[in-house]
Amino acid sequence: MATERPRRLAFSMRVLGGTLGGDWERERRDTLFLMGAIALAVLAHLPWLPLWCTAGFMILFAWRLGLVFSGRRLPGAPLRIVAAGACAAAVLAEYDTLLGRDAGVALLVLFLGLKLMELRARRDAFVVIFLCFFLLLTSFFRSQSPWAAIAALLATTMLLASMLTLQFGRREAPIGRRLRIVGMLLLQALPIAAALFVLFPRISGPLWGLPDDAHAGRTGLSDTMSPGQIAELAGNDEVAFRVQFAAGAPPPSAMYWRGPTLGHFDGRTWRPIRRELGQAPRPEVDVAPGGRTLHYRTTLEPHSRRWLFALDVPVELPRGQGLAVSVAPEFDVLAADPVVARIRFDAAARLDGRIGLNETRLSIQEWLQLPPGQARRTLEMAARWRAEEPDSARLVERALAMFRDNAFRYTLSPPLLPDDPVDRFLFETRAGFCEHFSSAFVVLMRALDIPARVVTGYQGAEHNPSDDYWIVRQADAHAWAEVWLEGRGWVRIDPTSAVAPERIERGASGRNAFGAAREGREGAASDLLRRWRLSIDAVAHGWNQWVLSYDRTRQQALLERFGLDATDPRELAGALAGTIAIGLALVALATLRPRGPRDPVELAYLLFCDRLGEIGAPRAPDETASRYLHRVDRLLAPPDAALARDIVAKYNRLRYDPDGVTPERVRDLRRLVDAFKP
Repeated sequence: MATERPRRLAFSMRVLGGTLGGDWERERRDTLFLMGAIALAVLAHLPWLPLWCTAGFMILFAWRLGLVFSGRRLPGAPLRIVAAGACAAAVLAEYDTLLGRDAGVALLVLFLGLKLMELRARRDAFVVIFLCFFLLLTSFFRSQSPWAAIAALLATTMLLASMLTLQFGRREAPIGRRLRIVGMLLLQALPIAAALFVLFPRISGPLWGLPDDAHAGRTGLSDTMSPGQIAELAGNDEVAFRVQFAAGAPPPSAMYWRGPTLGHFDGRTWRPIRRELGQAPRPEVDVAPGGRTLHYRTTLEPHSRRWLFALDVPVELPRGQGLAVSVAPEFDVLAADPVVARIRFDAAARLDGRIGLNETRLSIQEWLQLPPGQARRTLEMAARWRAEEPDSARLVERALAMFRDNAFRYTLSPPLLPDDPVDRFLFETRAGFCEHFSSAFVVLMRALDIPARVVTGYQGAEHNPSDDYWIVRQADAHAWAEVWLEGRGWVRIDPTSAVAPERIERGASGRNAFGAAREGREGAASDLLRRWRLSIDAVAHGWNQWVLSYDRTRQQALLERFGLDATDPRELAGALAGTIAIGLALVALATLRPRGPRDPVELAYLLFCDRLGEIGAPRAPDETASRYLHRVDRLLAPPDAALARDIVAKYNRLRYDPDGVTPERVRDLRRLVDAFKP
């Protein structure tokens, strides 16, 4: 009689494991195993999903889990249709669309939770598993780190084990055996996966390339600067880029990674100066003979902008990975297209290089613009200073001395400056972040009739001794100034450095403990935690260099060593097909060769049959154990016949009563067979 499903809420511990009787208990075990794999597939998306979406999926998941344990019926179609409409409406309200990366993933996660509410037949389980595989693919839209790959591999293993579970009949296999089978399947697929990775045509650009949210969520510098904008990055420990120097690195205090140069000021926001082609002189670098040239390699994270962040002053254009690079007159190093995928390039710099010696009177005037009606007190102070001191270099030093000697404070949470921010900062609040200091300094310089501009980028880096490279994070975002002096060109001035480190205050929204430890300041992170995080970053760096940086250029270079032309589709397709065929042949040789039984019960019985065959009584292929015993019983001496009957009896019990198979009974059978020597 079929087991009746319980209708009341009754928890059953038997659902959690073992090979127990009853179709209903088996169904619940399979569903629980599958739900564990589903949880792993969704887990990678939780940091990127809206809170309400995560909560919605967890409610649906917990609801289905409760139904598994209680045995109650699944909700009807009307309720599921209403829930699906509500989920679609919520996604539409959040993203204003049902298409695209973010909206599509959110909708897929919610619909996966709804699909659990109609998980009745094997076909439904396979649909859920295939949805999970697609969901795992979408997780790489957000992150392609080694940890994301490990999480995807773990989830894939569990999903394959779930598929395998559905193939077993009434006799279940232990979880360990299922995982071993899946491990063998993955190992067999490894050669084919390696061939596809090496030979499949590389795709330029990111995995996701549809409209608005293709590159959404990027953090980093903007092409504008206003009070508080860079301070927002101060607590962000995301990696901006990593740098490896060829022969020794400069001190971190000398590492200024040049980004966008800003020259137009409207009283609050700085923007780049827009020029017509030919209005500015060509960028030229003057270097003294015998100086040291720093060669380095940068691995730049995608930021959806064109800047390449070269060490100041760049003397060689970045090269590598088919980059098309140009240098603006302001010495901004720009790629031809926005950086929407991780790139790697080689470059060189001279810290003693001088730029701007070929500026003209017309081009210099562009860097003297001031907004009308703003910074009146700053203009009045500048007029007094200029009357007292005609030398521009000394006026620059006087401005820096003002920052040092007048209780200016470096803080990540400065007072708000609703109007006339330069005057309020210089004469009232005197508290700010690097953009406040650089903005006020440049305005003061222009008021003194000294050409000046704001340069944004990153300053400093953290050394990782695990692989001898330097990490530049978003928290290292910085703004400084450049002034033009006769005979010296553009000179970098960092007014923030004029503020003593001991007078810098860290607010609750300032750098995290890891950033503080990196700068040598007191923080909550211990040295052990710091070393641990650096070791993890070294693994990520190696992954980037050897896996994610394998692009079209590196593929072509690799195939050329074997005499193949990667630009010829026919050669590439032939190499790919041949490699896969060889891989399949090797897997077939390893897996399809004849094998003897591995079941210890069957092995013991075959040994018993072999010993009977040695006395001239071999077993026929279609002969059962009982019939075989009946035939050979008269050929054996009475003690051997009795032992043979015990062996066959134990073998039949173990073979036809799977629930009775225990290690002790198997050992008893083997001991009897070993003693059987007719």
